Amino acid sequence: MARPAGLGFAALRTGVPLAGLLPRRQRLAYIVVPAALYLAAVLFVVFWPVPVDRPVQGSLDRALSWLHGHGVPGWFDYGAVEWLANVAMFVPWGAFGAVIVAPRRWWMVAAAALLASAAIETAQLVLISARFASGADVAANTLGAVVGVLFCAATLPLVVSSVRRRYGTRVSPSS
Repeated sequence: MARPAGLGFAALRTGVPLAGLLPRRQRLAYIVVPAALYLAAVLFVVFWPVPVDRPVQGSLDRALSWLHGHGVPGWFDYGAVEWLANVAMFVPWGAFGAVIVAPRRWWMVAAAALLASAAIETAQLVLISARFASGADVAANTLGAVVGVLFCAATLPLVVSSVRRRYGTRVSPSS
C-alpha cells in the first residue's frame, strides 16, 4: 500500500486537517461530540452567575496553606491557581482546534481563542455583576489554546501513525 504524502511531521505543511484522516463516523465520535461537550462545559463555567470556585474557596485556602507550610513558595497563591485553571481550561480548545483545522492555519486556533476569551470577559463584565472580567484571563486562555496546539504538533506523528494503522491511509477530509 502506497504511503500518502503529508503524514508525520510533513503533515504540518499539508492542507489536510488531522480530523480528515478519520472516517466520518469516527470523526463524529472522537472529535465533534467531545468538542461540543467541551464547549458546553466552558460556557457553563464562564457564564455561571457567581465564581465557580466559591463553593470550594475554604478548601482551596486550606490546601494552599498546607502547601505553603510544606515548602511551596508564597507566590503560588489563589491568583496563581486561578490563572493556571484558566490556562488549563483552554488547552482542549487548542487541541480540538489543531485536529479540526489544517496545520497551516493553526494560528487561527489561537486567534479564535483570543477573540472568544475577550468576548467571554466582555460578557461577564456587562451581564454578570458577580463575575470579574480580566485581561489576564484572556492572556491565560489564549496561552492554554497555544499549549493545546503545540501538544498536538508534538504528538502528530504518533497520532497519524496510529490512525493510519487502524483506519488505513485516508487523507481526504471528505472521506
